[in-house]
Amino acid sequence: MNKNIRKLSKVLVELRTRHFLIIDTICFAISPFLALEIRLDGRLNLAPYLQSLAVITLLCVAVKLIVFYAGGLYKRYWQYAGLEEMTQITMLIGISLAVEIILLLPLYQLNNSPLANLPRSLPLVDAMICFLLVVAIRFSIPALERSSQKRWKVQRRNRILIVGAGSAGTSLAQTMQRSPEVGLHPIAFIDDDRKKVGKQIRGLTVVGNRCNIPEVVRSLNIAKVIISIPSAPGKEIREIVEICQSIGIPTSTLPGLNEIIKSGVSLGSLREVQIEDLLRREPIQTDVEKVLGLIGSKKVLITGAGGSIGSELCRQILKCAPAEIIIVGHGENSVFNIQQELTKVLSELKNTSTTQTDITRVTAFMADIRFRDRLEYVFLTVRPDIIFHAAAHKHVPMMELNPPEAITNNVRGTKNLLDLALKYNVEQFVMISTDKAVNPSSIMGASKRVAEMLVLQAAKKSKNPFVVVRFGNVLGSRGSVVPTFKRQIAEGGPITITHPDITRYFMTIPEAVQLVLQAAVIGRGGEVFMLEMGEPVRIVDLAKDLIQLSGYEVGKDIEIAFTGLRPGEKLFEELFIPGEKYNRTKHEKILSLGNASRLVKENIDEEVEALCQASDRNDANLIVSMLQQLVPEYVQGYSTTNLHANTAQKTTAVAKISSATSVQLENDLRVALANEEFRIHYQPIVCLETNKISSFEALLRWQHPNRGLLWPDEFLPAAEETGLIVPIGEWVLRQACSQMRVWQSQFGLDSPLTVSVNLASQQFFHPDLIETIAKILKETNLDAPSLRLEISEDVVTENSELAGAVFFKLKTLGLQVQIDHCGLSDVSLTHLYQLTRLKYGKFDSLKLDCSLVSGLDVSNPNLEVLEKIVAITQELGMGMIATGVETKWQIAQLKSMKCVYGQGYFFSKPVECGAAGKLIGGMGGKS
Repeated sequence: MNKNIRKLSKVLVELRTRHFLIIDTICFAISPFLALEIRLDGRLNLAPYLQSLAVITLLCVAVKLIVFYAGGLYKRYWQYAGLEEMTQITMLIGISLAVEIILLLPLYQLNNSPLANLPRSLPLVDAMICFLLVVAIRFSIPALERSSQKRWKVQRRNRILIVGAGSAGTSLAQTMQRSPEVGLHPIAFIDDDRKKVGKQIRGLTVVGNRCNIPEVVRSLNIAKVIISIPSAPGKEIREIVEICQSIGIPTSTLPGLNEIIKSGVSLGSLREVQIEDLLRREPIQTDVEKVLGLIGSKKVLITGAGGSIGSELCRQILKCAPAEIIIVGHGENSVFNIQQELTKVLSELKNTSTTQTDITRVTAFMADIRFRDRLEYVFLTVRPDIIFHAAAHKHVPMMELNPPEAITNNVRGTKNLLDLALKYNVEQFVMISTDKAVNPSSIMGASKRVAEMLVLQAAKKSKNPFVVVRFGNVLGSRGSVVPTFKRQIAEGGPITITHPDITRYFMTIPEAVQLVLQAAVIGRGGEVFMLEMGEPVRIVDLAKDLIQLSGYEVGKDIEIAFTGLRPGEKLFEELFIPGEKYNRTKHEKILSLGNASRLVKENIDEEVEALCQASDRNDANLIVSMLQQLVPEYVQGYSTTNLHANTAQKTTAVAKISSATSVQLENDLRVALANEEFRIHYQPIVCLETNKISSFEALLRWQHPNRGLLWPDEFLPAAEETGLIVPIGEWVLRQACSQMRVWQSQFGLDSPLTVSVNLASQQFFHPDLIETIAKILKETNLDAPSLRLEISEDVVTENSELAGAVFFKLKTLGLQVQIDHCGLSDVSLTHLYQLTRLKYGKFDSLKLDCSLVSGLDVSNPNLEVLEKIVAITQELGMGMIATGVETKWQIAQLKSMKCVYGQGYFFSKPVECGAAGKLIGGMGGKS
């Protein structure tokens, strides 16, 4: 039986045009007879209708064959018949019916018409029968082929579950069904669209959503899962992969939409899930026409063309049909490789194109941008219209060790290009910059910031669209951590990471270049564009994902080791410089810095020249000094010298917790958090003049089941050591915000109360702080100004650059921020004054350390410090809160010094609120 079906399928597949012509003629000839039989309900007496039936049969056969032939139906290859072929048959049958009616209508109206005795509806019934016969014959070919394949090859093929029943998934299933030799047998679909569940597509049932994958894999004996959702963001891909990994089923995927657009959906596109898939974002909408208009028929010069960004610029620019692409680079292998790649693409295009006459020229120059004479020869030879400047030294630790190289390449090289661009009237200049130029902590970042300033200065001079485009790390680049992690995994580990909390922004290379080209279209001159980088990614999470995707277990097969931050390395990258004004552009993923040009110094040329001379003399100290003058926000190496001085010790302690006491304490803290044994005590902050409560401070306590009420000093060090300080802090924030919202609604105050929460260093610098606070505010429906965060003075002064960046984000969110324990040292107070006044805007208030207030009752050695603090707060318009107030004498002294607010046991002991928000103590202050 199987052999017969296989032979029949082979015969049908090999049918040619003449065979279909003969078959159709036979079908069209018998169709009118069948139509008349149906029309007369099976009571046909052939004799009266013989002559008229012959006439209409000849007419219908002729019309249909002519229409089918003219419509190209006999040029089709029916082995792959689908919806398009079905549509064509329907259209041609409809045209045939219309022609037949037009021709038959006069015949029906003739006297003694040969068709007088035929029903007028006969052509319509005939058309329906012809449609069924033609469709049945032609679509039996792919149907029989699939049937035969299922019968004799299904046992040799892997059973596949396709996740995603959209157009890509359907196309993939169809390709598998038509190509059994690849050994993939689609069994069913998974899709989150409830409307599709239970329906059949290409003969496969949509059996459920992603949550049903484990059950479906077991019940249908699935050998492999294929994710076919090119437009899905990385979060969805991650969830699906985690489900598949939990049951140990192999998983493959189609690449993202950008790659699918270029190559289409095919079995060759299938690959293992990569880290890029887990970080995938929504597809970028590009104004292709405007990009073509910008680049088409222009001479485009690309520096650093052999690098990851430069080479992708070459590829995407080539698609825009420029007159010439000028490749400039000083790495001979990389320049040669991209030249060969572009030449091959152009050769293929030339061989396949029948209309294109102007093929883009590719010209390659080995040139170092530091050497002006060589660059000038390039400009004289090709006269570029547009420059994309991607050449740069980008390796942060390496540039810390070699400052002169960073300056000569990133600064002098950029200046050489800009000088020649002005000299030769280049129409447009686009510089690729980095987020490390924002509040730079490294030589590399500071050098790129100087290069940005040079571009902005040139924009002023030329009045042309000279612009800067900033973005973060790109996946797959030579400097990315991903290749390093993959190599370490291949070697058996460990994966080395500098810090457990280090985060970075990531973007794929094609995505970054797409946005660079779009920014070039938007640019009018003198702008700095910032690409929307999405959410930051913890590097340790990235490493864990790579380990799991490689089929290993974290900690069992591959270890992760923390080595400490490297010279010039930040804990997290920043995207915005305080004082810069960022505006939305026409493109949702591109921000524009509108006031960029005002940040350029008047005498920048002289200072840049001095900087370059320092690099010529290899004077690293002078380079740092000159960079600090050029870039005031540059703080050398704060991330290694000041940032979390005890972080390495804490990390080591976390990794080496072994004593029974520490383990038990950690377990106790986890239980306390789960059972809500922690308590919040609210201490009022009172206006000294009116004696009215203005706000509360949330104080954390632990109601230990055995040891009673514990103060923070008794358990917070252990919480910091174990890393539990972060979830505990989140719990405190949520409880305080919930309680404050209850109080505001209960008391209906004209001036709403505020609540303050003190953050430890780990909590304040945690990368998820901003996102967590925004989430809590939304959950509790509390206005951001009602929440005040307190940061200890030593945290702010010792980590001023990073603290300032976090402060800026908190203020952007709308929160109040104040400094706690202020006045512990004269040096830190001076630093604090400079920080609050010159850089990041003012803090909302300062809280005096209780030691300063307690000394008011006796001869106070800290009176001078106290007076300085008062002067600072008055000059900057900041509030000041005195803590530890216990006597009327202290209040009188504070009032005389114009201190507005006080906090301490004189007013009230802290009142307690449970987790449910019920007030246990009273609200009133002490009279």
